[in-house]
Amino acid sequence: MRADSQPASHKFPATAWTVVQGARDAAETDCRRALERLVSVYWRPIYWTLRHDWNASPEEARDWTQEYFSVFLERDFLQDVVRERGRFRAFVKASLRHFMLNLRREESALKRGGAFEFIPIEHLETAENDPADRSGEPERLFERELMRSIIARSLSDLRDACEREGRVDHFELFHTYYVEESAGRRLRYIDLKERFDCGPHEVKNRLADLRTRFRKIVLGHLRDGVSCEQELVTEIKEVFER
Repeated sequence: MRADSQPASHKFPATAWTVVQGARDAAETDCRRALERLVSVYWRPIYWTLRHDWNASPEEARDWTQEYFSVFLERDFLQDVVRERGRFRAFVKASLRHFMLNLRREESALKRGGAFEFIPIEHLETAENDPADRSGEPERLFERELMRSIIARSLSDLRDACEREGRVDHFELFHTYYVEESAGRRLRYIDLKERFDCGPHEVKNRLADLRTRFRKIVLGHLRDGVSCEQELVTEIKEVFER
């Protein structure tokens, strides 16, 4: 992602702040769906921050990740917070620290999980199979994991869209190219042409189309946590430009 990859529209949609405020009303189906979108992106950086910064065991990190989101909605975390006070990512990092300091001060653990399972238990249980990237600066772990979560969720969203359109083969071509490119191996169009049985121009057109759609999906997830275009540019730089 590049910092100059800005959407053309200046009309900003509802952000994480309005999503979370609305999600506190369980009757609002759309808000709950939007909350799930946020949780799906943020749970991994939270989980691995707990594991490495707070020395939590896998079991503790699973419990505390669920509990964090439960407390986030149920305990007036947002009562005195408004969108204009900052980006959602910064608020999550600060509120997670506040949550853990309170947790450590308490004699007994908080009731786990609340009435809503924020992250499917199978996702939490398999988190250790895909460990955090610890190759860079320790204080950047949250951002690195957030980047990985955004990429993973965006690929999933793109695949779902292609499935609905009956174009799974288009996604598979894009994903094959993307995975190889991420590993430092650039496939030739002729290789993709033979593997997916389509002409070179079609390979080029499919890649260009899905690359554009993928970029829009990624920007959409980044936009969830900011309130204006200027914050979006800063978010791209801080999350993706390490």
